[in-house]
Amino acid sequence: MSGVLILVLAAITQEAYPEMAGSTGHDKEPAKQLANEIFNAEGTFFSFLSGEKKSAEIIPTWKTERSEKSLDENRKQLILTFAEPQSGLVIQGEAIQYTDFPAIEWVFKIRNEGKEPTPILENILPIDLGFPLSREKKAKVRYANGSECRLDDFAPFVMSLGPNEDDPQAGWIGEKNPFRLESKGGRSSCGRLPFFNLDLGTHGWMVAMGWTGDWFMEFYRTEAEVRMRGGMKKTHLSLHPGEEIRTPRILLLHWDNQPIEGHNQLRQFLLKHHSPQINGKRAEVPIGLATWGGNYIKNHIEHGKWLADNQLPFDLLWVDAGWFGNDEAKEGANVFNSQWGAFVGDWHPNPGYFPDGLAPLGNSLKQNGLGFLLWLEPERVFKGTSWTRDHPDYLLGPVGDNCLFNLGNPEARRMLADFLADLIQKNGLTCYRQDFNMDPRPFWDAADAPDRIGMAEINHITGLYALWDELLERCPNLLIDNCSSGGRRIDLESISRSIPLWRSDVQCWPGFGTTAMQGQTHGLGSWVPLSSGCCDREDTYVFRSALGPGMVLIMYEFEKNIQKHFSVEWFKDMLGQMQHVRPYFTGDFYPLLSFSLAEDAWSAWQFNRPDLNEGMILALRRPKSPFSAMQPHLSGLDPNGKYELEDIDTGAKMQVQGKDLLETGVQLQIDNQPGSKLLVYRKI
Repeated sequence: MSGVLILVLAAITQEAYPEMAGSTGHDKEPAKQLANEIFNAEGTFFSFLSGEKKSAEIIPTWKTERSEKSLDENRKQLILTFAEPQSGLVIQGEAIQYTDFPAIEWVFKIRNEGKEPTPILENILPIDLGFPLSREKKAKVRYANGSECRLDDFAPFVMSLGPNEDDPQAGWIGEKNPFRLESKGGRSSCGRLPFFNLDLGTHGWMVAMGWTGDWFMEFYRTEAEVRMRGGMKKTHLSLHPGEEIRTPRILLLHWDNQPIEGHNQLRQFLLKHHSPQINGKRAEVPIGLATWGGNYIKNHIEHGKWLADNQLPFDLLWVDAGWFGNDEAKEGANVFNSQWGAFVGDWHPNPGYFPDGLAPLGNSLKQNGLGFLLWLEPERVFKGTSWTRDHPDYLLGPVGDNCLFNLGNPEARRMLADFLADLIQKNGLTCYRQDFNMDPRPFWDAADAPDRIGMAEINHITGLYALWDELLERCPNLLIDNCSSGGRRIDLESISRSIPLWRSDVQCWPGFGTTAMQGQTHGLGSWVPLSSGCCDREDTYVFRSALGPGMVLIMYEFEKNIQKHFSVEWFKDMLGQMQHVRPYFTGDFYPLLSFSLAEDAWSAWQFNRPDLNEGMILALRRPKSPFSAMQPHLSGLDPNGKYELEDIDTGAKMQVQGKDLLETGVQLQIDNQPGSKLLVYRKI
C-alpha cells in the first residue's frame, strides 16, 4: 500500500512544482538595462498629478539633472533630479543599482525649495512602469497573504493577468480593472505581504515595497505591456516652504528561467543587502525562551540560571508584556488574566514584580551568558496612563481608549529615543521588542487637513525609521524585534532594521495548531529569509514544525516549574538538532509540496546551501494524513556529484548520485501520525 502512496505523492509534487529546478545563476543585464532606461527617462517610471495635469505631461518641461557615484564594489548610486523653476518644487529620485545581483531600488524625495506652498500633489506613485509583453503571452502575479492572526497567514497565491494556454477562461486584466493588492489599517503586512513576483513566462521581476504604513500595488495589461503602479494609498497634499517628504522604496530584481529562482535570488539579496547588522555582520535570529513579563523577578532570574546551569544553548531570555505599570502582582499572571493592556503608556517596572527595577535581571542574565529581550509598545498609549498626562502634545487621538504616539513630531521622537536608549543601556537589553496592537489609519485620517492628506502617515513612518536608526546607532549591539500584533509590519524597510521574531498572533493561544506554523514557514520563507517559529510543548513534531533560523520556545503556561514540563534531555536533543541545521535556513528554499493547510496532507521543504554543498530536508506528516511515505525530487544539486544523506533520528547514512536525487528523488518514510523526518546532506 505504501508504494502506491509514494507514487501518488511524487505525482502531486511534480504537478504542483514543475518549476523546481536547480539554480542556474542570474543575468544582471536586464536590471542594468532597466536602470539605464529609468535613469535616462523623462520621468516615465513614476507618476503623480499636479492640479489636473499628469506628471508625464509636465516633467519634460522641468529642469533635469543626473549624477552617479560608486558607493562600494557592489553598489552604484544614481540620482535623478527634476526641478520646477517657478514654484521651487524639486523631485529627486535616489536609486541604487547593484552589480552583485540583477537588482535596482529607488526612493523619491520631494521638497519645496520655494517661498510659497506648492500646488496640490496627489496620487504620488513611486512606480508606474511597463514591461514589454505581447497580448498573447501569459503573465501572472505571485503574491501572499500578510498576517491577520489567521491560520492562512502568509499563504501563497497566483493571479493570471489574462487568458493563456494554462487558463483560457481567465479574464483580461486591463487598466480599468487592474489586479490590486493592498495593506489594511496602516500596517504594511496586514492583509497582504508587500512582496510580489511578476511572472512573465520565461523570466520575471521580484518586486518589494519598503513602506511600513499603507500601500497598494496594481497590475494590468495593455496590448504591448504588463504595467505595475503603486505607492501610498492616500496622497493629496501641498508642501510648505522648506518641507521635504519621501515615498515608499521600490525594489525590482530580475530572474530568468523559473519563478523559484526569483524567490531564492530575492532571499539571498535581502540577506546581503537588507538585513540588520551587528558589528558589521548580519544579525543572527536568536533562540529565545519566552516568559510572561508579569512574573516575580526571582522567577525570571531562576529561569536564566536554569538555562545556564544545564548548558542549554539559548541566546536570550524573552520577557514579554506585563512587566510594567501598576497591575496587581500575583502568581500565575498571564496575557489572558491580567490587565497589562491598561498600563501601556506607564513604562516603569511594576514594583510588585521588580522592586529594584529591571537592572538586577539584566545583570544576572549577562552573568549567565544570556541576552535580554524586553517587550514594549510605545506607539499605543492607553487612556489615563502617565504619558497621556505628561505629554498630551505628543499624541494623536484619542480613538476609542487609545492614543497614537506621534513619531512625526520631532520633539516627541527625541523624547522617545532618549527614553528607550536609556532603558536599553541601563538594563542590559540586547533585543528591543516593539509591538503595535492597533491600526494607526484612523489617527492619521483624523490628523490630516484637506490639503495635507497623507502627511500624518508620511511623518509617522519616516519618524519610525529615524527612531530605529537612532537606537541602532546609540546601541550598536542591539537587535530590534518587529512584532505589531504578530507579523503585521514586514516590508523592505522594516526588515532592513529588524527581524519579525513573532510572525503571527495565531501562536498566542495555548495549544495553537502546528499546521499554521508550517504554513508560515512555507509562505513567508518564500519571500523573507529571517523570522522565527515557535514551540510551546515538549513534542518533537511541534518543535520541528517551528524550525527556522531562530525559534521562540513559549513557557507562559509552565513558568512555575519549567523542569516539570520540559526535560533537560529533550531540550538538549532538540536544540542540538537545531544548531546542526540552523545554517541551512539562510540557503535556497525549495518547497517540496504545494502549500496546504489540510490536516490530511504533508509539509515538506528543502534548504540548500550551494556555497557549502550541504543542506537539509524536513518532512512533516500531519495528524490525519493517510500517506506514510513520499519521494520528492530535490533541487539545486550537482547532477554529477555524489551526496551523503544522514537521518538525524537514526544516524543512518546513504550515498546517492546528485542526478538521482534530482530526477528520481529521495524516499521519506514516516510511520507516526503525526510524525517528522529530518535529513541533512553534503556533497562528498
